[in-house]
Order: sequence, then structure tokens, then C-alpha cells
Amino acid sequence: MKRVVVVGGGVVGLSCAIRLRQGGASVTLLEAEREHPSVYGPIASAAAAGMLAPLDRTPSPHDRLALQSFDLWKSRQPGAEWADGVRFDGAVVLNADMEAARSFLDRVTGLDRRASALSSGQVRKRTGLSAKIEHAVFVEDEGVADPLRVLTGLAMQARSMGVLVEFEADVADVTASAATTHDGRVYEADALVLAPGVWATDKMMQTAPALKHVRPAKGQLVAIELDRPLGATMRAGEFYISQRREDVVLGATLEFDRFDRMVDPARTAELLAAAERVLPGEAKPAGRAWAGIRPMSPDGWPMIGPTGEGLFVAAGHSRNGWLLAPITAEIISAYVFGGEIAPEWAALAPSRFGNT
Repeated sequence: MKRVVVVGGGVVGLSCAIRLRQGGASVTLLEAEREHPSVYGPIASAAAAGMLAPLDRTPSPHDRLALQSFDLWKSRQPGAEWADGVRFDGAVVLNADMEAARSFLDRVTGLDRRASALSSGQVRKRTGLSAKIEHAVFVEDEGVADPLRVLTGLAMQARSMGVLVEFEADVADVTASAATTHDGRVYEADALVLAPGVWATDKMMQTAPALKHVRPAKGQLVAIELDRPLGATMRAGEFYISQRREDVVLGATLEFDRFDRMVDPARTAELLAAAERVLPGEAKPAGRAWAGIRPMSPDGWPMIGPTGEGLFVAAGHSRNGWLLAPITAEIISAYVFGGEIAPEWAALAPSRFGNT
């Protein structure tokens, strides 16, 4: 039985651990933080909005891969330990004008997904909001995960399958055959999967050079209150609003090369002001704001694949960690078990950025 150590217990690491265990590996997952995550902690997945939004306005060569990952979320939800933490209500996407709305609609339907133009009255029905909004498009294939609920559920699922999940196991260094924690514990393996977010140590990056390409980007979010439950995620150019299991969240800023998680009231005020311009008087601050540190790659898409003998990375997911976690796990599993790597999977290999 192949022994695999996964470093990092966010949504990507947990998804990889589960998929590897399903494939027959003996899996140990090492996470630096305590078992119960918080939006105020360093785990990017916990602080994220949990958006499952595979289609943006700008076309990408990875569009179909993103849709495949979204479909995996939907297919794996029934009966899962985290099932009640994920919603698939679609999204109302706001556009600058009729031409932009038509272009986005054509883009979605061209990928064989359902979308429709909405009148202002239909926007009100879809969202429960009162503002008059023109040039909106409803996209069916979109959802949102409640990060804390789903992370807890994924950890439960992993353990129920026999994954050894070790919290407060902060990895300092890795080799082709072992991970060593700061307190000297050694976990031997036949393969290591590295999903540390932005928190890789210098020693880890020396052994796994692909991790040097990960750049931190701070993102601030605000909890808000609405008069009525939000019927579908709303995405505009400057903000998004999403109804999760326990709250409604307004996001998000993007501040490169920031590791601090302090909330900047000026930046959260900008988010609230952007929402106010579109939804006058409707998005009220709920008294809670927080920040997470996203692991960005040079092109905004993850690095998934080998980075040295016995080492694989699942890193740099940028703003799409939640969305792309299931397909990342599929790709990592194929690499670890020596399976076929489809061309669209190979396109995400860290070697695209040079020496890894």
C-alpha cells in the first residue's frame, strides 16, 4: 500500500487526502493549526467566502476544467458529511450594459451551460433584493460553501475513511520520503503532496521549488445583513454577495504581498460603498469583518503536479481554492498513482513557470 503524506489541511489538502485514500493509499494529513478553524486564523480556506463560481466574464483556457470541478462538488454532495454546508442556488451576474450582458450570456451557453437574461423584476424575484438592476444574467451552475462547516465535514469524512489527520503538526521541512515538523516529528512516506497555502517554510521551498511561485494576497470580507434571505449569489464588478449556511458575506478586496490579517476599516468601507451604490440601503454591516491570505500563482491558476522526486504540489489556487479543490484532488491522485494525465491537467503542471 502506497504511503502518502499530505501537508496542509485546507479544502485542497483535505480533498486530496480523501481522494488518495479512496484510491487505496495509506494517508496522513498534517495541519499546522488546531482542529476547529476560525475565520480569524491563518487557514485561507476558513477565511474565504467559499465561492463556487466556475465562469467569470473573461474567457479562460481552463473554463471546462473549472466546470468539471463544479460538477464534482454537486455529484459528491448527496450523503456527504458536509452536505448541509453547500448551496447551489446559481448566481445573478451584473453587467455594465446590454452588450456586456449578451456577451456573457453567449459565453455561458457556448459552454453548454444554462443561463438567461433577467429583467429588473426577475432580479428582484431571484435575489429578494429591492433595487432596480438592469443587464443582469442568471447563471445556473454556481454555488457557495460555508467554509467552517464544510472543512469540519471534510475532516470527518477523511477520518471515517481511515485518513490519519494530525492537527497542530506544523511542517518545517520535507524530503522525497518524509515530512518533519518543527517539534521534530518525522512522517515517512512514498509520496508527499504539498498544499501549504502561503505558509511554506524556506526549507520546504528549497526542496519543492514550485512553492516559490506562490505570492500572498490579502482579501478582506464583511458580514452583512439583508432584509430577506438572498435567493442567489450576486456578482458585480466591484463586489459579490453570497448567502452561506450561517451568514451573508460581502467580498472581497485583493491586496498583493500582504501577510497580515488585520482588518482595514477603510478597505471594508470601500466594499460597503460599492454595494451601496448598487443596492441603496439594503446591505447593512453585521459587525464582523476579517481577512485571509490567498495563495496566488503568477497566472491565477493552480500549480498541480510534480516538483522533484516523490513530491507533488497542489498550490497557488488564487481566488478559486474552493471551486477547484475536487479537480485538484483528481489530478493529484492520477500523478501519485501513475495514472494517465489528460492534456488539460498537464497544462496546470508547475513546470509551466520554469524550473520546479
